[in-house]
This record gives sequence, structure tokens and C-alpha cells, in this order.
Amino acid sequence: MRERLPYLAFGLALTVGLHVLFNFPLGLTALALFVGWPLLGTFVTADDDLPGGWSNPDGSIRPPWKRAFYWGHIAVGFAIAFAAFAIDAGWLTQWAAVFWLLAFAACISSFLLLRSTL
Repeated sequence: MRERLPYLAFGLALTVGLHVLFNFPLGLTALALFVGWPLLGTFVTADDDLPGGWSNPDGSIRPPWKRAFYWGHIAVGFAIAFAAFAIDAGWLTQWAAVFWLLAFAACISSFLLLRSTL
């Protein structure tokens, strides 16, 4: 998990920077950076992880998207994005409450997925 902290710090700084400098929506920016970027990267490089691919020539390595740990990190990204949507909607508005609940559910999901891999 510690190896993911620089990515988290960079993503948060980039999200806030794009929001402040270019007035991009905070929630959509966080969703693109914390969920879209990893999913797109996985999709683009999926053939490398399949048996016979560049990263898995003998087929002995299980692809990352088939592990709970990978989906736990995606759930963390959803939690961050939902929290950003809640901040965009206003901290205590009705829509913010919905996004805070979604962020909480994503946190619980990520905890369970990451905990199952320990």
C-alpha cells in the first residue's frame, strides 16, 4: 500500500491544481484521475498480462485485474471521487449527503477488498 502513496499524493495535487487553475469540476477530475486513469491503463496493457504476453510470457502470473487488491484500489479511487463530488455539491446539501454515503460505501468496500488480500 505504501508504494501507492506517491500516486495518491500526485493525484490529489493534480486534482486540486486543475480545479483551482482551470476551474475543472472537482468530482469529475477526481473520477478521471483516480478511477478512469487506472482502468484505462489496465485496458490498454491487458494483453501484456495475458498468458504469452510481454509481462507474462509463460502464463504463470495472474493478471492484476483478477485480484481483489486491484479492485480495492479502484474502490479507494471511487471513495475519493465521491468525496470530491460531495465537496463540489456543497458540504451539507442534500446531494452532498448522497455522495458522502457513496464515499462511505466505497471506503467499506475498499477496506474489505484490501483486507482480503492480507
